[in-house]
Amino acid sequence: SSGINAEYGLYEVEKVSGLSADRMMLCELSQSTIESTLSATQKLRDIREGRYSLCVFERDPHLPVITVYNAYKGYTSYFKYFGNPIVVQVPRKDMNYMDFVMNVLYPKMSRYVKLSADQLESAETIPFKLKAVNQFGVEQAHELCDEDENLDVIMANGKHVTYIAIVWDLDARDEYFNMEACNAIDYHDSYRTTRPRKNEIDLSDCIEMYCRQETLNEDNMWYCPHCKDFKQASKKLDLWKLPNVLVIHLKRFCYSRHWRDKIETMVNFPLHNLSLDKYLLSSDHTDMRYDLRGVVNHYGGLGGGHYTANCYSETDNKWHTFDDSHVSSATPEKAISPSAYVLFYVRQELTRTNGANGNGCAPAPEPMDTN
Repeated sequence: SSGINAEYGLYEVEKVSGLSADRMMLCELSQSTIESTLSATQKLRDIREGRYSLCVFERDPHLPVITVYNAYKGYTSYFKYFGNPIVVQVPRKDMNYMDFVMNVLYPKMSRYVKLSADQLESAETIPFKLKAVNQFGVEQAHELCDEDENLDVIMANGKHVTYIAIVWDLDARDEYFNMEACNAIDYHDSYRTTRPRKNEIDLSDCIEMYCRQETLNEDNMWYCPHCKDFKQASKKLDLWKLPNVLVIHLKRFCYSRHWRDKIETMVNFPLHNLSLDKYLLSSDHTDMRYDLRGVVNHYGGLGGGHYTANCYSETDNKWHTFDDSHVSSATPEKAISPSAYVLFYVRQELTRTNGANGNGCAPAPEPMDTN
């Protein structure tokens, strides 16, 4: 609840977990990195609702903490982060590179890495590198090298290293990293006794909101030519007919006078048989069903980001992920994610006839924007 100290939240976790509060680290997570570590005296009302997830990590108060991110480096110069961070702790001395990988990192990674300890230890080349980064995942100048016979992980170039990125190349990530296992959650019994916050919506909810009547606020008043004054008028948008290729642009960015933010809400949308008949005013265009054929994804925030795409190919009847110049196979379900930004649907009649104009291509799209 708002207005209480983070210390109270840790106390509540202590009651259900049996873990003492001094062994817990309360953090805000954002974009697979830690945005901030909360002090016990910070008010929970100060946490920016909806922007971040709260997470508690177990720690030993007598050992230094290292936060570890998962990242990959494609054909661009910056890291792209994925999965959930992990927290590890190591002594300040007598720790070489392989000791750190096998005895500290691997036990934390083993549930989502498709390599046994023996395979990893005997591999000629480890399928990832360790890079020092800052709290927000920005790469630092030095790399933690396995050439060092005796590596003090906490100290690199004379500075304390408290954040490390496990950097995979794309092929290694696809081969060895189990994303589903990484994101899996074991729910405590107490979770089932509380009402979970709804953080997922359906595409139908978005379209209903798009077509719902709304009253303009004071910042968007309408000038009435009869009254000669600004009024808080009502407006409503309706659908009259639908195109052969339906482009749906999800609202992922929100702006106001005082703040702006990226909307990370998960929007569930169908792969097949999308129907918008109930939203149509015209009775001449009914029983039109659509199949998903592509999704543009946006990763990042307002200051910068990265685009990828998941597309269905009629050439091999398979889905593929496009990330810069890298193309990999994908499952249809991978297209549905919180990063989905623009959706491309094609009428089923067109997909059955392999294109409406005889050459496998549908007519130019007529976009419908759900902003």
